[in-house]
Amino acid sequence: MQLSLFDIPQPKIELEELFDAYYNCRSNKRNTANALAFEIDYENSLVQLCEEINNGTYQIGRSIAFIVDKPVKREIFAADFRDRVVHHLIFNKLNPLFEKQFIHDSYSCRVGKGTHFGIQRIDKFIRQCSANYTKDCYILKLDLQGFFMSINKNILFAKLEKFIKEKYQSTEKDLLIKLCKQIIFNDPTKKLHY
Repeated sequence: MQLSLFDIPQPKIELEELFDAYYNCRSNKRNTANALAFEIDYENSLVQLCEEINNGTYQIGRSIAFIVDKPVKREIFAADFRDRVVHHLIFNKLNPLFEKQFIHDSYSCRVGKGTHFGIQRIDKFIRQCSANYTKDCYILKLDLQGFFMSINKNILFAKLEKFIKEKYQSTEKDLLIKLCKQIIFNDPTKKLHY
């Protein structure tokens, strides 16, 4: 019996993976209006999202824009909750591969590497450098202004695509690359909620 192209199962995102991403996503966002609106009918919303991702019709929604004052005044563009679920889906798939690449003293958004762990590590380094506080030592603290807004998206995507092609071994590799491309090249200033 000969199989046609339509008989061959296409790589896809599983609904269970989206439920996992949803539960991760909502853990710190349950009281936001965006999350509450999604949660009203989250099961159907996740089924629809899964279908859109797998059939190639998924589109990024409107971002929410707001201003924060601390540590400095800046404009923030937050993804729609539904899109944040997709971000968590991608994170769940790629994070184990990135974890293998990170140095020990990279702390941001890493399990077991929170603020307290970072403080303990810096205290250890200061003690070593200062001979237990008997000599001067120096610390450089800096922030790159507009760092994320100035990233060259073409370079970022090219590096991420290469990384996924080399390191990610699951069948839905091309689908994952497509989602990453949509997210990286999305301009949150074009579709906004204030």
